[in-house]
Amino acid sequence: MTSSSPARPQPVTWAPSQTGPCARCHTPTCRYGHGGNPLCSTCRQARQDQPARP
Repeated sequence: MTSSSPARPQPVTWAPSQTGPCARCHTPTCRYGHGGNPLCSTCRQARQDQPARP
């Protein structure tokens, strides 16, 4: 039997020392260390959805 409930947000899984602001929207995200990225997952997805520049 499968559940039809919506997906729950994932809890923060990185150390506080790896946390920093997103370069675009300034929400806390994993900026440093393994898996670090200057953009949060929402901004990364929005960037991928944009058409390529000519």
